[in-house]
Amino acid sequence: MKPKRKDSTCPKIFQSPAAAAAAASVTAAYALAKSEKLEFIETDYSKFDGVRENNPVQDFSIEINAIRDENKVLESSIAEVKAENSMVREKIDDINGTYSELSKELHSVQGQLVVERSRCSKLETQIAKLQKRLETSQSIEDEVQQLQYHKSMVDRNMEMAAAHTQGSGGVWRWIARTPNT
Repeated sequence: MKPKRKDSTCPKIFQSPAAAAAAASVTAAYALAKSEKLEFIETDYSKFDGVRENNPVQDFSIEINAIRDENKVLESSIAEVKAENSMVREKIDDINGTYSELSKELHSVQGQLVVERSRCSKLETQIAKLQKRLETSQSIEDEVQQLQYHKSMVDRNMEMAAAHTQGSGGVWRWIARTPNT
């Protein structure tokens, strides 16, 4: 077993509690003996105009007045902040009300937009059907024009044939064998 290292800053004498108590009593006795040798002379300091001792009661009243003044300033600042907070809350309430109204309006407009979209979709479907009909009607119109052209050609041919047959008396006259008048 190794021996413990002792603190070398304190002499060996002061390491025990009894030694420390003895040293303390010697120090106290020395201080007491020294204070008995001093003599204090009482002087009336009120006659001096120079440096005077401050009155502690007066110092406290000055400090109290300064604290009261500071308190008044702080209370007025708090009142201003409360008034400002009240105005800000009113503005926030107004903004929240406006937001609520705008939100309702937005939902209403979105609903109307959905209705208009479906209506637009129906109209687009109808337009597509009408375009198909128009295309078919155009082809029908072209076919009707073609048929009218053919009819006019047939009518013209018939007129020419009728004119040709009128001069000869026609097929019926030939069949009936009636003479030309």
